Parts: sequence; structure tokens; C-alpha cells
Amino acid sequence: MICGPRSLCGRDFFNLRVMLYRFPPAPAEATDPSFLTGETETFAKLKIESKTGKRTVLMTEHTLIFVMKGIKLLHFPGETLRVSSREVILLRKGIYVMAEYIEEGLDFEAMMLFLPVKLLRALETTNLAVNKKLNEPCLIFPMTAMIEGFKESLRKYFENRPNNYEALLPLKQKEILLLLLSGSYGERVQEFIHAAVSTEPTDISFIVNNYLLQPVSIAELANLANCSLATFKRSFQQQYQSSPRVWINEQRLRHACLLLRNTRKPVAEVAMDCGFESVSYFIRLFKKEHGCTPTELRAKSAIE
Repeated sequence: MICGPRSLCGRDFFNLRVMLYRFPPAPAEATDPSFLTGETETFAKLKIESKTGKRTVLMTEHTLIFVMKGIKLLHFPGETLRVSSREVILLRKGIYVMAEYIEEGLDFEAMMLFLPVKLLRALETTNLAVNKKLNEPCLIFPMTAMIEGFKESLRKYFENRPNNYEALLPLKQKEILLLLLSGSYGERVQEFIHAAVSTEPTDISFIVNNYLLQPVSIAELANLANCSLATFKRSFQQQYQSSPRVWINEQRLRHACLLLRNTRKPVAEVAMDCGFESVSYFIRLFKKEHGCTPTELRAKSAIE
């Protein structure tokens, strides 16, 4: 099924603000045995966890997740999706709150297969029978015998890598997508691909509004919108009559003022809640914009 919630925006994360992990990391360490990498691409990740933990993760690539042991948890506002080894997740680029359910005495194990946009575009069908754009972040569907066989074969790459595995892995990416497209969920997968690779100008607003208060760079926003940095800046300028950095900082500082006036959160926490990873940069930018530091603004507001 297509899960209902959209990708989480900064406001939805308000009470879940933690360190933002980029995944896959850029670049992934070629010597890390939990990654399958090429010269310029990270293909897959084997994740094994013995302890539970909630993480906020920026998925920088569209990803297939195969659960081997335990339960994968995806937290959305008002809903938590539980995915077992009997299911597969097709996850769009975006920011998600994730965790694992681990049975006592066992490890959680899952594989992530990253899907480059260029491959998805090559498999996209332009004459979709259903003319609509999906913004839901993930597609979850049941495991089949064919997909189970693929999962087992991919797992073996982490144990015994053939000499030419870097040439084989792009074929594995294409193989699983063709399997999904040929199955009973093929139409939904095609709709998902169509939405995932879309570069329509309206995507800019969707991406910016979703991740306004997250500590993501302009380059990362461009990646989430499936366009080059130059194209993103140009489209942004056309829609907002401002550069991305100036407009986004203005909105973040506006939200910071609300928090400073209406909460007792420390300045460092306010900075984090508004998408600033550097507190010193936040204070410097705030003073330049308002003529006073965040602490001074709070003191003035208390007197007024």
C-alpha cells in the first residue's frame, strides 16, 4: 500500500529534533564492509543493530529497504509504520524518523539498496493510465518468492564479493525494479517512480515547505527536487523573487523570533529547531537581521 502521511516537515519534527544523519553518507567509506560501493556511487548498505534507537535520517537517495530480522519502524505524525521481513519498503528521498524493534537476544538486520534517479528515469513510463502525482513518501508491499530470492542473492554480496561486483550491482538495481514493475504492484510502482523523478517547478515549493526548518543545505534541497543546484536556484528565484539562502534564512529567523518570545527554550535549542546547525552562525545572522542578539530580544520582549 501507499502509506498516507507525507514526508515530515520541520514543524512535524518539532518535538523530535535530534542530530540529522545523512544516508547514504557522502562519500561512504570504501573500506567499510557494511557498504557496497563503486568509484562514484554507493549501491547498498547492510545495517545490523543490537540496540534500539530512534534517528532522524536524511535519505539522499530513493531506497529499497529489505528487512531480514526484526521490525523496521517509520514514525509519522499520528502514525507509526511497522515493516517486517515479509514486506518491502520503497522509500523516497526525504527526512524520516526511523527506529528498529529488536527481539531480546537477537539483532536487527536490514539491507538498503539505493536507486539513482538516472535509473528510475530510464524505467519511467510517460503514458501513465493514472494521471496524478503522488507525494506520499513510501510504498510498502508484500514479499514474493521472486523478491525473496533477490533479497537472498543481494545479501551474499556482503559476505563474498566477486571481483567484478561493481559492474554487477547496477544490474542488480535494474533487476529488482523490473521485478517490481512486472508484479501485481507494478502500476503503483510506476506511479511512485513518476513522482520520484518529477522535476516540475511546483516541486520546489513542496520541497522548501517540507524541509524549511531542517538543517539541510541548498545543494541538498536541489537534490531532493531532482535538479541541479543552478536549476534549483533559478526556479527558486522565479517563484519567490529571492535567492534560496536569503529567503530561507528570513523564514527561519522569523520562526526563531516566535520561539524566543513565546518559549523558554535555550538559544542553542531555538537555533536547532529553526534549522541552524551552528549556534554561533545563528546568533551572528540574527544580530545582523534584528540589530540585537537572541538573548537581548528575549529580554526586551520580557520588559514589554
